[in-house]
Amino acid sequence: MLTPNDVVELSPQSPGHGGIAVARHDGQAVFVRGALPGETVRARITEVKKSYARASTVEVRTASAHRVPESCPAAAAGAGCCDLTIATPEYQRTWKTEVLADLLVRFGRFAPGELAPTVGEITPGLTTGWRHRARLHAAADGTLGWRGARSHDLVDASGCAQLPTGLTEGLRATPGDEVAVVLDDDGARHAVAGGTVLDGTGMADYRIGGTAWRLPAGSFWQAHRDAAAHYSALVDRWTADLLADGTVDTGARAWDLYGGAGVFAAVLAERGLTVDVVETAREAIAAGRDALDGSRVRFHRGDVARTVGRLRAPGLVVLDPPRSGAGKAVIAAIATAAPRAVIHVGCDPAAFARDLALFRDAGYAVREAVAVDAFPGTHHLECLAVLTTGSAP
Repeated sequence: MLTPNDVVELSPQSPGHGGIAVARHDGQAVFVRGALPGETVRARITEVKKSYARASTVEVRTASAHRVPESCPAAAAGAGCCDLTIATPEYQRTWKTEVLADLLVRFGRFAPGELAPTVGEITPGLTTGWRHRARLHAAADGTLGWRGARSHDLVDASGCAQLPTGLTEGLRATPGDEVAVVLDDDGARHAVAGGTVLDGTGMADYRIGGTAWRLPAGSFWQAHRDAAAHYSALVDRWTADLLADGTVDTGARAWDLYGGAGVFAAVLAERGLTVDVVETAREAIAAGRDALDGSRVRFHRGDVARTVGRLRAPGLVVLDPPRSGAGKAVIAAIATAAPRAVIHVGCDPAAFARDLALFRDAGYAVREAVAVDAFPGTHHLECLAVLTTGSAP
């Protein structure tokens, strides 16, 4: 029987969701941080539950061919930032591909191999310094840090592999404060803590194609500097295909749910659709109204599940829900409106898989799915799918 602080030898055989490798000890599953499948490691037990235990690697006895020296000093010191920088970038994507395939079977209820997208890069070769916005916390000396892995302890973020040069250097804040810091598309740094501007103007400028947005530094935007443009291009391609093959009628209405400042609404409107954006954040709505053509795009502030019932039925729905996913109520509301097509964007693969299962239960089929390594060096990834009513072509 395992107990916390035991040090045991383990041989993980598969990657698991959450950046852990899955091993077994006397028949019990052990989720091991800092290990790769195929390795033999000594690991300290950190938590024991009825059906599984958690452990952290203290020594690698037999290393995987995919292992490389840890490239993130913050992660090496215990931060919860870069949990896969112990592996080559190529193997990181293989890891994520395997995890996603497993989740699509277990939670999405797909047959093995039925839907198994390969995780691809956003910007080829950009494996470090990709994060242009972050939320950090001020330590007792005012320096900024990440939370520790599965803890509230602060670890100095200096040198973190995700952070580009210039994002946090020289910044100080009141101990305990949460600090939002951004390098915007003009290369200007903005940092805010609560209502206090620590650097820059506190308003970040972003551009995709010919559209420009100005948002408070603490407002949501994609973390990877190229992610918003990458996802927009994919939504644009899928929308063009849906219009070209007649799945969605020319000039139809579209919903952009959890739409933020209207990044996806912008490309939908450019394709001639009339767009209703549903969002809760006032500052995002204000930025979207400033940026987009009000004759084609209308913003509605409110809870998605409750708000869509007041909107005209769409031919196309795009949704980008929070990490927890859209869930039953929202997907039921979408299905009631009966759009011909849905584009789903998900930042958690397990929630994404569950949502796809709900859409399939409602009569939709996946036409295409894409997985993107939007968070290199970490276990996180972004998943996108286009679904249509009836059988997939």
